[in-house]
Amino acid sequence: MFLGVDHGTRAIRFANSEGKCCVIPREVAGGLSPEEITDRIRVAFDLGSNGVGAGSAEKVELLALSYSMGDGLSEIVRIEDAANRGVISQKGAGIHVGGGTNVFDAILGSKWPAILLPGIHDRSEIDPRIKVFSHGSSPEKVGLAYKVFKDGPADFIISDASSNVVTLGIVNGKIAGAIDAPIFAPGLLHGPLDVAAIRSVDAGKMTANEAFTRGGILRKRGLAGLKDCTPEEKEEAFEILALFAAMELAAMGVLLRDLGSDRPALYLAGDPASRIAGKVSELLGREVLPLKSCDAALGGALIARDVFGGAREVLGLRVDARV
Repeated sequence: MFLGVDHGTRAIRFANSEGKCCVIPREVAGGLSPEEITDRIRVAFDLGSNGVGAGSAEKVELLALSYSMGDGLSEIVRIEDAANRGVISQKGAGIHVGGGTNVFDAILGSKWPAILLPGIHDRSEIDPRIKVFSHGSSPEKVGLAYKVFKDGPADFIISDASSNVVTLGIVNGKIAGAIDAPIFAPGLLHGPLDVAAIRSVDAGKMTANEAFTRGGILRKRGLAGLKDCTPEEKEEAFEILALFAAMELAAMGVLLRDLGSDRPALYLAGDPASRIAGKVSELLGREVLPLKSCDAALGGALIARDVFGGAREVLGLRVDARV
């Protein structure tokens, strides 16, 4: 069996290459031991007691894991070869819950064959003009893009619009660039630092990371999340999210057009994708297709399957020789 793991903002998603999916909310994963996490994975996917198969039980041939920002990696590596879990620092942009760390430790301790996916950043093999930004996207977006790529299109743009908005552009099956959450479009919870936020940081009222985690569409209005919204507030939030997702898709389209792709396929990911896809399509004047919530994990499983089969690059990302 081939497995993929999506380290999302609000949940950790696991999928096999046939599309079966298991979800553990981040807060729940943060309270589980590594052993409890591996037990949940074994039960969900009918794995043998040690993950190598027993009787009719499945075994893990290879697992592809995404973790945090992935900015310590520029290649796909074995999990045991990744220094500091593949990140430069745990102090990234966002709230550290701990669930993803527990999942990482569970996979490492399980002894299942596993690879770690890199994020997209200024040391990645992308268009050099995009490297003006230190970070473009976290590793689960690589899995998301691979799922779309395996479905057919070689030129496409994905905007993952939910708690954050992150947009990825692919040309001829290779990642050309990415726009990370602190750069452009605000998500529902987190967003870039505007002038007011910069002033608050300079005045010592909050840290830059606090400004980022309070910079989303809802939190700028004092709302913790969608559960706190009236129907009218929720509808307005989705209208705003749709506008900025459309703007970011259009912005990435400028890069792809310059690289020879005049009409890339367009996709939306994230929990609100199906709700806002119609509005985003209307704003852009063309079809934008929503993706499913487990597609990033499924894409990771497909990466694991293809790397196990001998693939030496994925979407332009090299596979380390030790894999």
